[in-house]
Amino acid sequence: MYVLDKKLILGVMRTNSAEVLEKVSKMKGKNQDKTKEMNKFLDELHKNVFGILTQKIDASQKSECAFLVYYCWIIVSLECRNYLWNYESMDLSRRSGELWESLVKLCWTFPVKKNVKRFTAPSFGDVQEQVKKKFINKLIEKGLPEEVIRDIFNDYEKIWTLLGESINLNSDELFETFEELDGEIFESETKHEKVIIDFKGSYGSNEKGNKERLLTVARVYDMLNYYELTEKPYKCMLAVRTVEATGHNYLRQLENSGLWSVERGNEVYSMIHRYTGFEALKIIEKHQLSIPDDLDEKTSSYMKSNYTSRQGKTFADHYLTWW
Repeated sequence: MYVLDKKLILGVMRTNSAEVLEKVSKMKGKNQDKTKEMNKFLDELHKNVFGILTQKIDASQKSECAFLVYYCWIIVSLECRNYLWNYESMDLSRRSGELWESLVKLCWTFPVKKNVKRFTAPSFGDVQEQVKKKFINKLIEKGLPEEVIRDIFNDYEKIWTLLGESINLNSDELFETFEELDGEIFESETKHEKVIIDFKGSYGSNEKGNKERLLTVARVYDMLNYYELTEKPYKCMLAVRTVEATGHNYLRQLENSGLWSVERGNEVYSMIHRYTGFEALKIIEKHQLSIPDDLDEKTSSYMKSNYTSRQGKTFADHYLTWW
């Protein structure tokens, strides 16, 4: 069996990107344009490295390989961006959230379990029509006069307008589990359900608007469950990498709503293992993955010597410590 080596992968990526990084850094123009050019090369590099390794590994190693190669790509991507122009707190906050989400979503792209499959979010328009039809049928079943049904339903439709004309029911990850798929029968510790996950790198004190959006989305899915308009129940879940000390209020409100369950910190990796079969924490330990320590000396020093203004933590501790 092929031995996956973090140091070897990082070495290949750094060597191949060094010349391009030097060239891009000397380009005239905005820093954003330089970053875009560098990222284009790094994306192609990631694709090539993963492609070469998939020809060497055993099929059972594919999930581990995808995770490790993308992790190494993250390291080199952070180094190159910081070399071109140093990260500021706000930029790194956004970027670290994007990178963490992309890394953990790979566990659904290359699941160990074979009874896990992504699904497409329903359209709000279709959901609206299904629920309205179910509601009016309930009124008809009660034997109410037609004019009474019409009056009640008109008022009911007005309430729907409070939700707006269109709600995006998509989320960061949507998947379902199966008892049987492609003729194969599965036994699973998880329920057979449709799961909607919203990933958050951190959950701070300024999340009120996002809280309201999440509650609205979950209420729509809850209506589908209530009216039994789905062959499997929907479950909404928040996966939060870190929770700021001042950010518990809105997160607690979401959890107390009964509409969202919350997984925090390393609970997220346990949840990933439960659904996909991928043991992320074992792979992290096996390859000794630590972003602050795996960064090159210059970038690591920068991340460990700069502090967030609100939390008073180093960039390394607050944005780049993921487990």
